Amino acid sequence: MDAKELRRRVTLAFLIVALLSTILIGQPDGRPVPPAEKSYDVELLLVIGSNDGARGDLPSNLSPVLKQIRSSFDFSSYRVASTFVGRVANTGSFEYKSVGSIFGRDSDTYPRSFLEWSLLNLRSTPSQGGQPNLQADSFRFGARIPVPTGGTSTEPTYNYESIGLSLAKAGVSENVPTLIGTLNLPGAGGVIFLVMRVRWAHM
Repeated sequence: MDAKELRRRVTLAFLIVALLSTILIGQPDGRPVPPAEKSYDVELLLVIGSNDGARGDLPSNLSPVLKQIRSSFDFSSYRVASTFVGRVANTGSFEYKSVGSIFGRDSDTYPRSFLEWSLLNLRSTPSQGGQPNLQADSFRFGARIPVPTGGTSTEPTYNYESIGLSLAKAGVSENVPTLIGTLNLPGAGGVIFLVMRVRWAHM
């Protein structure tokens, strides 16, 4: 074996050892790689129940929640007005502030609503019956909604009224749509149903 071939083999062996060391140890400085933090996709749906004749079909995965709602409310129509999504790590918190259309109307002809909602310290809890459970220290939803007060058909006037809901120790089962609470719509004969679904984020 000549000197050139020997150097090539020694270099190759050194690279293999370095690669295996990085894989086994985790990091070049020898510190172990910490396990990836489990994260969750949080989905909040605003379901509107009303008797205004507006057609609205709910997704099939909300059928159990709709059955629960209909056991206490007798509206002719239910529809998803808005959907909000956020991602949070285990024991993390999430806060959302923006504008939106709770009523599902065109923003060019109807004022927007100011919305905010938050989850504090969402974390896994011991499961019951094999179903993973999640709990947050608090859940809060608030909105300022335009309410017609007069004017003309072409230039109506509005006042903003505040509605909101706050819960302590809010709990849901993982990947199960859960009714969190209800809010009456000011100036309208309908109700907002707050439905939450939390799913493990697979990346």
